[in-house]
Amino acid sequence: HGGFGDIAQTTARICRAFGMQVLALRRRVHAGTDKAEADMTFSADDPEARLELFRRSDYVVCSLPGSPTTHHFCGAAEFAAMRRSAVFISVGRGSCVDEAALCETLHSGGIAGAALDVFETEPLPDSAAVWDAPNLLLSPHNADMTANYLLDTCEAFAEKLAAFRAAPAEFRGTVSLVHGY
Repeated sequence: HGGFGDIAQTTARICRAFGMQVLALRRRVHAGTDKAEADMTFSADDPEARLELFRRSDYVVCSLPGSPTTHHFCGAAEFAAMRRSAVFISVGRGSCVDEAALCETLHSGGIAGAALDVFETEPLPDSAAVWDAPNLLLSPHNADMTANYLLDTCEAFAEKLAAFRAAPAEFRGTVSLVHGY
């Protein structure tokens, strides 16, 4: 289900720079795990723990990968648990967010706002309900686009290729066929 991967850990470091307390959600929670990035870690496999994270958060950033176990991971129950002053942000995969539930929450004033960089259907169709949702910032799946994006991507690929060629059995950049990411 959930994770506290590269995107989430980078987000956590940025949030910490602004003095924010960071709560994390991950599949496997071990004592002392992620202490450098998260003040508290919740189990993604425990529905009540997931709701508790949503209850405590002023900002929720969803950076989950798309897989059968993460489909609509953020839905009506999670949005209902959020504070009315909270903001939801999605930068992972659009399938992880129940857009209909999010739109309903925004229309009812259940949360203060949201920002989506990814969508259930891409490109976003003209008929998508998110176009009419209040307090919703939309971006065209390019939140990671920076001035150095292409150069950084090529450098990261070269580093990973070199690491793989040096020690294929120890390479950490593989995709889990079990988890789908």
